Amino acid sequence: MNYLLKHSKKLLSLILVLALFTGCKDYQDLDVAPVDTGDADFSSYVAVGNSLTAGFQNNALYQSGQQYSFPNLLARQVNQSENFDQPYISNPGISSGNGRIELTNLDPVQTTTNSSIGTPTTQEEKPFTNLGVPGAVLVDYLNPNNSGELKERATNDNRPDYNPFYGIVMEQSELAKDVPNLHNQVAKQQPSFITFWLGNNDVLGFVTSGGEGQNITDPNNFEQLYQGSVQALASTGANVVVYNIPDVTTIPYVFYLRTQLEQQGAIVYNEESQNYQLVTEQGNLDIYIETNGGSRKMRQKDFPLLSAQSYFAQVQAGEIQPPVQPQTAIPDNLVLDGPAGGPQGSSELEQAAGAIQQFNGTIESSAASAGFTVVDINQIFAETFNTFQSSGGANGYQTNGLNLRPVPGELFSFDGVHPT
Repeated sequence: MNYLLKHSKKLLSLILVLALFTGCKDYQDLDVAPVDTGDADFSSYVAVGNSLTAGFQNNALYQSGQQYSFPNLLARQVNQSENFDQPYISNPGISSGNGRIELTNLDPVQTTTNSSIGTPTTQEEKPFTNLGVPGAVLVDYLNPNNSGELKERATNDNRPDYNPFYGIVMEQSELAKDVPNLHNQVAKQQPSFITFWLGNNDVLGFVTSGGEGQNITDPNNFEQLYQGSVQALASTGANVVVYNIPDVTTIPYVFYLRTQLEQQGAIVYNEESQNYQLVTEQGNLDIYIETNGGSRKMRQKDFPLLSAQSYFAQVQAGEIQPPVQPQTAIPDNLVLDGPAGGPQGSSELEQAAGAIQQFNGTIESSAASAGFTVVDINQIFAETFNTFQSSGGANGYQTNGLNLRPVPGELFSFDGVHPT
C-alpha cells in the first residue's frame, strides 16, 4: 500500500494518457505499457462506481466506449485484462436520456442523437469485475435497511426513477433479495484490489437539473454511508483506492456554454454593472435568469448549463423571446445560479460546492482511518480547468505532446460530464 501512496499520481497519469488516445487509435491497436505494481496484488481486481467507472460516454453506455473505462485500462496496464469482465452493450448502446450523442460534422462541430438501442452481450460473465452502474449513488453500496430502495429502482420499470443499468450490471439473484446491494457483488469475488468511486451522483443530479431535480444527499447521511462502505471494503482484506469528487464548475456541462457564448460574441460581461448582457441590434441588454427566489439579472457566478444549448439556439433564431426581461428569463432548470446577495450558502452553486467540500472531507478522513489511498480527482480537474481559463481556452491537460482542453469532443465526451 505504501507503494501505491507514493506512486498513485504516476499511475493515474498513465491511465489518463491512455484514455486521451481514444479518438486517435483503434482499441485493439492501442499499446498499453505495463506498470510496476510493487507489492499490490491485482490478481482479483474489482472496480466499484457509477457511470465514470462504467466507461459511459456521449450520454450512453456502449462497447466501443466501455473499452476505455479507466478500470479496463488499469487492468490492461497490470496485465489482468483476461480476468477483467465488463457488461458490454452493443453499439449504439443504452442511453440515460434521449439517445447517444454522435458527431456528424467536424467543421463546424455538429452532433446528432441516435435513439436506437443496443443489447447486452456478455451477461453470462456475471458477476462482473467492473461494477460501475450509471446512476448509482452512495447508498447503493450497502443499501442499509433498503434505505436506497435499490430493488425497486432496479426492477420496477413503472417507477420514474427506474434504472435499467442495475439489471445489466448486477446478478439477478442479488436483485431478487429484499435488500440487495453492490457490496455483496464485490465480496463474493474475494478481491485482492478494489477501486471505489461513488458519491458523484449524490450531488450531480442536483447540478445538471439546475437545482430542480434530485436533491443533494445530506452530508451527515453521506458521512455515515461512506464510513460504513469503507468498513465493508476493509473487511474484504483487499488493497483499496478511493476517488474523490470534482468541483462541478470544472466540468463542461456547467461552464462551457457560457464560455462558448462569450467566444461567439453572443453575450458579454459588463464589468461596471457586474451583469451578463445579451448582444442585440438594440444594444447590449441585461440577461435575466429564473431562480427559486424569482427572476434576477445574470451575474458572474451564474452558469447556463449545456442543456440550455437548444434554448439559446431558439433565442438566436428568433423563435422565442430573448431573456432580457424578468418575464422571459432563462428557465431555472437550465441555469446553476450562484451567489447574488441572498443568504450565504443559499444559491444552487454554493449548495453544490459546499456539499462537495464536505463529501471530500469525509472521503479523505474515512480513507485515512482505513489506510486506503485517495486519488485527488478534484485537484486534477481543477488544475486542468485553471490551465484552460488562464490560457484563454487554448490549453488543457498536457502530456507527451498532447493538449486536450476540458471541452466536449476533447478531454470530455459530448455529454459534457464524462471524460473520453
